[in-house]
Amino acid sequence: MSRRHRVPRRKNSPVSWLAALIIVVLIAAWQGFGHTGSASSEADGSSNESASQHAAPSTSDTSSAHAESTVAPAFKTPVSYAIALGYAKQEVVAVPHVQGYSRNSQFGDWRQSGSLCGYGTTRDYVLKRDLTNVAMNQYCKVESGDFSDPYTGRSMHFLKGPQTSDEVQIDHIVAVQDAWASGLWQSSRVGERVSYYNDPQVLQASDASSNEAKGAGVDWDAATNPVWLPANVAWRCDYMAKRAYIKHKYQLTMSQAEKTQTVNLLAQCAHG
Repeated sequence: MSRRHRVPRRKNSPVSWLAALIIVVLIAAWQGFGHTGSASSEADGSSNESASQHAAPSTSDTSSAHAESTVAPAFKTPVSYAIALGYAKQEVVAVPHVQGYSRNSQFGDWRQSGSLCGYGTTRDYVLKRDLTNVAMNQYCKVESGDFSDPYTGRSMHFLKGPQTSDEVQIDHIVAVQDAWASGLWQSSRVGERVSYYNDPQVLQASDASSNEAKGAGVDWDAATNPVWLPANVAWRCDYMAKRAYIKHKYQLTMSQAEKTQTVNLLAQCAHG
């Protein structure tokens, strides 16, 4: 009778179990890394898309300007966007009268302000209104202050001095040349010019670069969108509403392209 040969069972070695465990852990870690990398890529893509959707608008974009407006009360429009829109729609369209303009001889200079000791001028009055932490000297002239510029959205410190005073300038929202070309050129309105030049509702503190870049504030040769707009998109609705208010107050005309741009922008601001 033959005997069946039995193959003896091999006992599992602790080293084999350890190797298997290491392999399982490595596989799990590899799968986890791939999933995490994918999720990270999706998150990055989402973030990039969000950043793209919220990128700074171009200089012509004003669709969300009024919703984002965080400017100080001194820089706000004196009337609502809806009222300013109504003024713009009522504007008389006329060809600008650009001939014969001379700012210094026709509009004069800053008047002394009766509310500032009789020594401070309209410039000091506007600086005191538009700056914060204002320091004034014994003659009621503004010596220093902090300025949050509505034209750019940047903050700066104003210090009166030969090399620093011009860093903060006083802008006419409707530029003096524009006021001349749109109505104040008429001889019957000579008496309004100095008053216009010194009207606080027409004036706004501004950083030098914006005021100088603005120039006349409107390009009468442009067929579309001739009105200059500030770089700070959040202030464009208030800026344009102020502009429409001033044109209405002083019965100043607009070119057709100027009126179209003003109405379209203020319609977005009023109904946005």
